[in-house]
Amino acid sequence: MILDLNLSNTTNTTVAADVCIIGAGTAGIFLAQRLCKHNIKNIVLLEYGDNISRKPVEMNQFCKNKGVRYHGADSGRSFGLGGTSVLWGGQMIPLAKTDMNIRNYAGFSEWPISYSEIKKYTSSVESQFGLTSEVSPDIDFSSLASLQGRFKLRTSQWLPFKLRNFSKAFFKELKHNNGLTVWTNAMVTKMDYFPESEGGKINQIYAKSPNGNRLLVKPKIVVVCAGALESTRLLLEFDELTNVITRQKSPLGKYFSDHLSVECGYFTCINKKLFNLAVAPVFRKSIMCSPRLEVAGNEQKKEQISSAFVHFNFITTGDTGLDLIRTILRKRQGERKIKGISFFKIGSMMKDIFLIFYWRFFYKRLWIPKDADLKLYVDIEQLPNIDSTLCLGNELDSHNRKLLVINWKIDKRDMLVLKKVANIFFTEWNRSSLKSIATFHLDMPLFSDLNKTHYGVYHPTGSIRMGKTPTDSVVNNNLRLWGVSNCYISSTAVFPSAGSANPGLTHLALTDRLADHIGELLK
Repeated sequence: MILDLNLSNTTNTTVAADVCIIGAGTAGIFLAQRLCKHNIKNIVLLEYGDNISRKPVEMNQFCKNKGVRYHGADSGRSFGLGGTSVLWGGQMIPLAKTDMNIRNYAGFSEWPISYSEIKKYTSSVESQFGLTSEVSPDIDFSSLASLQGRFKLRTSQWLPFKLRNFSKAFFKELKHNNGLTVWTNAMVTKMDYFPESEGGKINQIYAKSPNGNRLLVKPKIVVVCAGALESTRLLLEFDELTNVITRQKSPLGKYFSDHLSVECGYFTCINKKLFNLAVAPVFRKSIMCSPRLEVAGNEQKKEQISSAFVHFNFITTGDTGLDLIRTILRKRQGERKIKGISFFKIGSMMKDIFLIFYWRFFYKRLWIPKDADLKLYVDIEQLPNIDSTLCLGNELDSHNRKLLVINWKIDKRDMLVLKKVANIFFTEWNRSSLKSIATFHLDMPLFSDLNKTHYGVYHPTGSIRMGKTPTDSVVNNNLRLWGVSNCYISSTAVFPSAGSANPGLTHLALTDRLADHIGELLK
């Protein structure tokens, strides 16, 4: 059931819980429904926002930027049931095996979980959402297969719009499961730590509503699923009171990173139809699949670079038939504030819509509007930087909490990786037969402009990294906080490296694995 702490009949409420989950976003909702499948009967899910998705500015949630401005703190977060699943594209692709290996040439440590272990759970998540585990890109994107060698051709899958907002996709579990209680308008203000309790436990969690109602949760197990930034802030606040994490030299808040997505060139079409057939996303029933070219593992080692991939993007004018369809679907997903469409061009929009349905029916592909700008983007994982950090500042927000300070670093070494990958693509494209259907123009930004030109994909990682010892990580291979026997973290912040893929699928796989672990503990 879903309860609003703001509407509680009592000023102070106390509840017990087998599992208390903080954050009803993508990970929190997914974890809750997976725990329900384990027949855990007393789950409490705390959400800072209410039933409606709201931007940070609407919730008086601000961060202070000390380094490069991190726009993900404003545009990449959403408060309320569903969290950022209201905003995301739902692009699913597992990390490559090389992403999890030790890569001394680039400064990356090995993941504490084996690739085969994670793959077992990525397959499980794909099955739950009706995705295909083994997608062969050579069939749908045979033209791009000629670029393989220095690149590896892979395919990402996009969740259908009806499944992207998790508060809608799992509404039945949230509303009607008797073993799950969701509290909205419940901002966590403090977590009590008892060092003498079985190696150290969090025994009490305090939350309050905007109107001052208070909730006390007494959990057996705590899982923080509040997103990378907010989860890190909660742990920084917890550590400031207890010193449990940093006294073990754990790098809490350090190594903060994100994927850098940068426009590195554009295409001039010689044959628009063949270009569309070569690079446009393919539909398998309701699942859209997009091509990407990841830098092969041996090429990464040879060039001494981090994981990276290139993908094809097209920028529309904002008033095409495709823009109209996107706007309608995004509103259905739950995004409220979307740029309007000019209906003065309704005639050309209808023509576009006809072509979109024609291409989907006859070619099983997305039609790219003829006037769209055809771009090439290079996405890289940032090289590890211990000085790229999240920490608490001295200024207080409207809730009397210390502001989170983001000191995000973009290194010149990252720019070097971008240049190398873009040049590899330029060379391989001009060696292939693809140059006969489109000319690729390399157009790299200057490093001085990179802070303004990088595209915000908002895949924050690293600040609660997992590892094998407390001195090199914050959580262990089961995502448990070192020094606290009953506290777990499910966030992309636990990734020790971002890899060459969107983190969503791997994050859900880790969450699914965590559900199995907690299920065994409580059995």
